[in-house]
Amino acid sequence: MKIIKSLIVAGMLVTAGANASETAVAEIIFSETPAKTVCIKHPEAADANKYFSTSTVVMFEVYKAGTHGEVAKMIKSLKSDSNVQSVSEGALTGDYQAITLTLKSAKDKSWFISEFKKAGLSHIKINNNPIVEIEKL
Repeated sequence: MKIIKSLIVAGMLVTAGANASETAVAEIIFSETPAKTVCIKHPEAADANKYFSTSTVVMFEVYKAGTHGEVAKMIKSLKSDSNVQSVSEGALTGDYQAITLTLKSAKDKSWFISEFKKAGLSHIKINNNPIVEIEKL
């Protein structure tokens, strides 16, 4: 009788442990950041509409921007708009290339979306929000 009770308790513990590990595995979600993703880290960027419509200087990083030639092409594309005062390339930190965009006057979110798309940037991540396609910003 003692052996049967021990086996039942052991079986219950194994079942509970298996269920716990299945739950833990199901909750872990890995997602890789796509190349050429715009990353903006700014407290005011929580409201994207307000942030983009009031900012004339936007500092952002591009994840895996590519080779030096691709970065130069991206900067040239951003500079080509008449509303842009300057675009400067910042430091490369790991896979993140810093870029500072200075405008002559504030523009709305749709202007930034079109400029990022023209420059070949495909996704955007603002603060700790999930990564979204540029068009869905």
